[in-house]
Amino acid sequence: MRSSVLSGAALLVGFTQTASAQQLTGAELNKLLSGQTIHLTAPFGSLPIEYSPNGTMVARSAVMALFSGIYEDKGTWHISGDQFCQGWKTWNSGKEQCFTVHRGDETLHWRSNDGMTGTAHAGQ
Repeated sequence: MRSSVLSGAALLVGFTQTASAQQLTGAELNKLLSGQTIHLTAPFGSLPIEYSPNGTMVARSAVMALFSGIYEDKGTWHISGDQFCQGWKTWNSGKEQCFTVHRGDETLHWRSNDGMTGTAHAGQ
């Protein structure tokens, strides 16, 4: 259960793809993530992930520490086609996951390659 809770660090908010939602391309994903902080929506609140232009990422979460014993985790990310892929050092057992992202009105909707879904937004 720990792995599924930590998977993608986003704890399942329903994926709703509306007619207006458009899948982001690899170039759009790179622009969205590179040098930005993305806040994943989770039942315990927002999980901010900082994506550096050099392909590294970091996140800090007291709630994630309750599940994993790790408050801060680091990892790497990259673009693969029209998906972004990321792998944490500790969270999700270090397994890489890839995601497609659709942009709705103000919300980003993501789906991982293992079927997890959720929402996110960019910003501080």
